[in-house]
Amino acid sequence: MQTNKKPKIWRWIILLIIILLGYIFLFSNKFSYQKTITIKEGDTFQTFLTDFSWKQKMQIKRYVRNNDVDFSKLPMGSYIFSWSYSPKTFITTILEGPRVAYHTIKVLEWWSIYDIDNSLMSKGLITSGAYVAFVSDIALISKYQTRYAFLQNLKIKSLEGFLYPDTYKVDTEKDVIDQLVYLQLETFKKRVWEKASTITPPQGMDWYSSIILASIVEKEERSNKNRPTVAGILMKRLQLGTLVGADISLCYFFEVPYSDCTPNFIARNVADKTNPYNTRAVRWLPPTPVSNPTVESIMATLQPTQTEYFFYLHDNQWIIHYATSLEEHNQNKRTYLQ
Repeated sequence: MQTNKKPKIWRWIILLIIILLGYIFLFSNKFSYQKTITIKEGDTFQTFLTDFSWKQKMQIKRYVRNNDVDFSKLPMGSYIFSWSYSPKTFITTILEGPRVAYHTIKVLEWWSIYDIDNSLMSKGLITSGAYVAFVSDIALISKYQTRYAFLQNLKIKSLEGFLYPDTYKVDTEKDVIDQLVYLQLETFKKRVWEKASTITPPQGMDWYSSIILASIVEKEERSNKNRPTVAGILMKRLQLGTLVGADISLCYFFEVPYSDCTPNFIARNVADKTNPYNTRAVRWLPPTPVSNPTVESIMATLQPTQTEYFFYLHDNQWIIHYATSLEEHNQNKRTYLQ
């Protein structure tokens, strides 16, 4: 009598299929996923599944189907995944909606609005000139003047001098410039105005001229320790009616980033008396700040250190050397700049 083994084979096949399906749906259903997915208009839920294996897709779709998840209205924006997920936690993350895609912007000390504009443009965050145009918009300046006491009653052409240098985070899905300027002014209010508002500027100076001088001090001296002394020297020159004599200020007239203000560029333009920012040729201060100074430079200008010095220079190691007379200053040039 012949035994029929065919049914037994099919039973084994069916059992293996059941075990396989059980493994797919019941076991090993966690997966690591690190990616930011940006959903645009017209995108569907399938956009989230592009990088998954067929097994992961089956698990996720099964969860969606069994839980009646509705993806007919998928909010646009950036969805950030950076953890280990089960189908449930993956879908939950999507349902929480898009997260803000922050971009870090570092505004360096001594930068002017032209430096900031150039930096934002080089990162692809704005078109060239957009930041400068925004902070020079008279209507916007008037709006900010009603909000911030440190801007009130000032006849200014731009917000230069008050756009505090720091590291900021902005939402790239929104207006980058509007966010950044708001954060800079708020930081100026907290870091500077809360300290400086009760201080009376030195004789012959007012609040805005102090910011102008501080913007020069910011560019002239890197050390916070030396800034009050440098501010005192420049203040003494102002009070005596002599030239401020800060080379770096003249470049602002040309509306260029600081990197363009090379020694050769300065040398070619240092004799130009028609440049109101050329403190080597024109007496008193420039008409506006030439950078956005830090609180250290502003406080140094409001509370300068009075010394017998009238001159200073920096050697090749950026060490400062003071002098009380032109003869001593020229000797320092021969000693430290050879």
